[in-house]
Amino acid sequence: MAQYQRKLKLGIKWWYKFDYNGKTYSSECIYLSKNEARIAEADKLKELCQPQIEIVEKPILTLLEAINERLDYVQNKRSASYYDINKHYYSELLEKFGDVPITTIKRKMINDFLFEMVKKAKEAKQDNYAVNYRLNTFNALFNYAIEEHELDIRNPCSSISLFSVRKKLKYIPTDDEIAEVKSICDIEQNLLIDFVDGTAARIGEPLKVIGNEIFEERVILHTRKSKDSNIVPRSVPKPDCIKHISISSNERLFPLWNSTPKFLERKIKILKHKNKWGWHSLRHRRASIWNKEGKSILEIMLLLGHSNLSTTQKYLQMLP
Repeated sequence: MAQYQRKLKLGIKWWYKFDYNGKTYSSECIYLSKNEARIAEADKLKELCQPQIEIVEKPILTLLEAINERLDYVQNKRSASYYDINKHYYSELLEKFGDVPITTIKRKMINDFLFEMVKKAKEAKQDNYAVNYRLNTFNALFNYAIEEHELDIRNPCSSISLFSVRKKLKYIPTDDEIAEVKSICDIEQNLLIDFVDGTAARIGEPLKVIGNEIFEERVILHTRKSKDSNIVPRSVPKPDCIKHISISSNERLFPLWNSTPKFLERKIKILKHKNKWGWHSLRHRRASIWNKEGKSILEIMLLLGHSNLSTTQKYLQMLP
């Protein structure tokens, strides 16, 4: 290790030169004194002696990778229909932007894409429900990617507001419409219609009821709102239609069906009812009947198995 001087037009300047690990290091001739060159040389040596930390850059997450990870999660946690809808909307997003790094997708890009969907919906004389579903789906995608990969980016959907929609009331069938459908149904089909109409059950709930869940005045229904969510029991008034039915403790009340029965929509189609209705319409109907009978909204919320009052309020409307 040594320091050298050189006479330049600006005067005497110093520089250093030394070998380290088989390589020669030298400075420019810029130091005003030998001592200054010596200090700079020591700093350089200290820098070389420190262990070199290799900086590994995180691979850039692409849109396709983010979509595949989100779909894997949805497939394991949610229903098959929810998965299919997500897959369809994510395919649209991928087709629009391509397999770009997820960090390059900005709010304006998402907003412009959704406005294209709004325009198409308007041309087709449709409401913006599907557009808002897309927004919620995209928002969930970016939230999942940001959280899972600890990305230091802002969700491009976070500040986009839902698009306006025309609120619709659920059609509630009249007594005559229900009676007309029942007139062309068999005994088991009639029993299921009466059970749903009397308990406001989701159609999947009666299919799981067994004998030891039927009591003198109450019936226990079990609710699972999504594929991997907890099964939550709730008690509802025992409908008149099963008050004289006796089955063993492990026998199913409705053994004919393991999945959503399709006969109701077929019967309504045969009868050519002007307004379409289905199993869920009967759930709205019973909630409205309970409201008319004077039950409190909190009691109706518990009977329906809702987790908040705002959802229950949407069920309560004037009966036909």
